Amino acid sequence: MSGLDIQAVSAAIKEVAAEKIMPRFDNLAADDIREKAPGDLVTIADIETEQSLIPRLKAVADRVVIGEESTAKDPSLLQRTASRHEDFWILDPVDGTSNFAAGMPLFAVMVAYARAGRIVAAWIYDPVSGRMTTAEAG
Repeated sequence: MSGLDIQAVSAAIKEVAAEKIMPRFDNLAADDIREKAPGDLVTIADIETEQSLIPRLKAVADRVVIGEESTAKDPSLLQRTASRHEDFWILDPVDGTSNFAAGMPLFAVMVAYARAGRIVAAWIYDPVSGRMTTAEAG
């Protein structure tokens, strides 16, 4: 088992999705969407969800968070994953951003926790349906 508080992480993901993602679903203004790179969209919901989840994840386990949006700004964060001795979080605040931006209900919040180079816990949350899927090593 991971030793993480699975329910605390689940609750944080659900709360942040309700606050930052769902009010913007099918309700984005043109300036709420931009490209990180050609064809690679990011929305205000991606950015604010990541910013809100990082301290909540660190409250459960105070480790570095490798977030999609943070890493786009600072690729050196990925170097932290090279150490097989350091635990870290992995966060995709809105997996399926293109669908989200288009108003299609095919997106999710994805979180994982790695220990010694292995994923030991993971969460996938569909904020539209309210379905949460979790997995834990062991």
